[in-house]
Amino acid sequence: MTLLIQKEIFSEDMTQFYVAETAEAIESIHRLGFIHRDIKPDNLLLDAKGHIKLSDFGLCTGLKKAHRTEFYRDIQSMRPQDFSTAIPADSKRRAETWKKNRRALAYSTVGTPDYIAPEVFKQYGYNNKADWWSLGVIMYEMLIGYPPFCAENPQETFRKVMNYRETLVFPPEIPISNVAKDLILKFCTDADRRLGSLDDIRNHPFFLGVDWDHIRDRPAAYQPRVKSIDDTSNFDDFPDVDLKLPSPAKDTEVQVHDWLFINYTYKRFDGLTAKPKLKMSAPLASSSN
Repeated sequence: MTLLIQKEIFSEDMTQFYVAETAEAIESIHRLGFIHRDIKPDNLLLDAKGHIKLSDFGLCTGLKKAHRTEFYRDIQSMRPQDFSTAIPADSKRRAETWKKNRRALAYSTVGTPDYIAPEVFKQYGYNNKADWWSLGVIMYEMLIGYPPFCAENPQETFRKVMNYRETLVFPPEIPISNVAKDLILKFCTDADRRLGSLDDIRNHPFFLGVDWDHIRDRPAAYQPRVKSIDDTSNFDDFPDVDLKLPSPAKDTEVQVHDWLFINYTYKRFDGLTAKPKLKMSAPLASSSN
């Protein structure tokens, strides 16, 4: 979510709106029997009207068995007392460090454990509540300006996640409401105590006044400026690379707007669930000897 990087901190009203829409999106995946397992701001997109679109289902259970925890196995044996749990003296400096490293982490092939629930790292079983933990971390980042377990490197972040009872703290210089804190703590807690359904989330006082049945019909908390259907100005600027693209076929006319979407693939999956329609037709050609 580039918007979060630009604004750094959301108001509670804006946070309420986008956490509510993200919760609805996550629940829609759970109803299909999947766990997303990679809920993070970079996978939350905004449509032209400013409403949430959840993306990147490559780690969904049932779609891909591999997970990104192998990188952290060598540090699981480290003890919680091996690192500091003190509150940073300067939260502003911590936010600036996170902002500086944010894009680098997004482009990294290793990834970051900032949004992954502790039970996922333990690798002895977890359920769809792991996605609600991730939503709690995102909510914290929206209100505070950085995720609660951010650190100089992924290993340190991993250790903070595993010791979240001591490391999940709220900086006093960035005040947020008690109901916001309570919701975050109900997301970021042990799996057996965590909010586990959309009904539980809807009934939390933080969402008082939200019209859940018509949330996508109301004006979004933020309205992107989109000039045309192929306007990419709201997307991140990627560094130029030397792409060795194949020469187009002679009979292919490449339109100017096509270059905006090089290396982007879009596939429709309607056919996976739709029943095939049988249609009798004559052979296209026939031959005889």
